[in-house]
Amino acid sequence: MEITINTGLDGFVLVDKIHMQDKTHIRGTRTFTNAPVYLGIESLAQLGAYHVRYLIGFKRHAFLLKITRCITPAHEELNGTYVLTGKLVSNSASAFSYVLQAMLEGNIQMEGEFLFAVMDYDHGFQKDILKEYYRNLLSCLKNDSRVD
Repeated sequence: MEITINTGLDGFVLVDKIHMQDKTHIRGTRTFTNAPVYLGIESLAQLGAYHVRYLIGFKRHAFLLKITRCITPAHEELNGTYVLTGKLVSNSASAFSYVLQAMLEGNIQMEGEFLFAVMDYDHGFQKDILKEYYRNLLSCLKNDSRVD
């Protein structure tokens, strides 16, 4: 199985490891070297989407619907290992609201309110491919395995 995403990046998984997850929280890490700030925002979005998929048992497609608020660092590049955290604030059957943060050396560098939605798999988001892909990806991130 291969999923091709054309981003211009060497890889599109922007979370290095998931350290913890439960019903309301998720924590991971990402190491950046001279990365633009938007990749930090994408890392937070991926972390939140992984948590949503975990909560719904990978039974539906999860995606970022909206970023309500996002504070980013004043500097133009991200460098170092960032601790990424997410807290589920509220949810319904099809929408999930999170506060997501990226911290560097104990200081909050980015923080935002992210809204995710879920929908049934369809011809564009094929269940037979995506369900196992995301299940395996999350397992690799939790077990510190290769994810490419």
